[in-house]
Amino acid sequence: MLETVQRKFLKRGVLIAIEGIDGAGKTTQSKLLLEKFANSGYSAVCLHEPTDGKWGTKIRELAMNGRHKTSPETESDFFYLDRLEDVERNILPSLHEKKIVIMDRYYFSNIAYQGARGLNPNHIERKNVKIAPTPDITIILDIDPEVALKRIRLERKVTPNHFERKKYLGKVRQIFLKQFSARPSVIIIDGNDSRSKSKIASEIWNTIEPMLRKFEGA
Repeated sequence: MLETVQRKFLKRGVLIAIEGIDGAGKTTQSKLLLEKFANSGYSAVCLHEPTDGKWGTKIRELAMNGRHKTSPETESDFFYLDRLEDVERNILPSLHEKKIVIMDRYYFSNIAYQGARGLNPNHIERKNVKIAPTPDITIILDIDPEVALKRIRLERKVTPNHFERKKYLGKVRQIFLKQFSARPSVIIIDGNDSRSKSKIASEIWNTIEPMLRKFEGA
């Protein structure tokens, strides 16, 4: 967990989710946003899902050993249980302390990724909103799957199955856009390589900063 030092106070906690397909830049932008909050005097934490807990460890093992060996239903259940633990141990306590909580992935990813494996996105969402607080704002970094795969190859030094991954990430991307783009609390931001990381970070900040003013106060 990354955390900042507080100089500005909010009336209540604020929940921000950073979403998108693999390689979209979620972790990079989450860290840059946390730095911006620190420099601006807000008390904030950055959490990542899957977590380092029991269920999050199982999810990472699936990623390493081959997700095709596990049913979409079981995989979705692992994410649900991991999130339930994260909500109880980290998210709600931080919000109760009136902190800003940045989620580097949240249940939107669960909906998009398991939805792309054939599960009903609406069913996944209904199940998750019963146990997980709804973000005040969700940023979806939208990039082309081809760009995402290039980043994964170059930055993570891994070689994914290009055809299968491109097709799958394309399905995930479409669910993100179809399921969430029309919602007023969801902002779609172009995360492709034609834009620098700093420019994307500035757009995220310019989107979020006006909202925070509404919550400032003792």
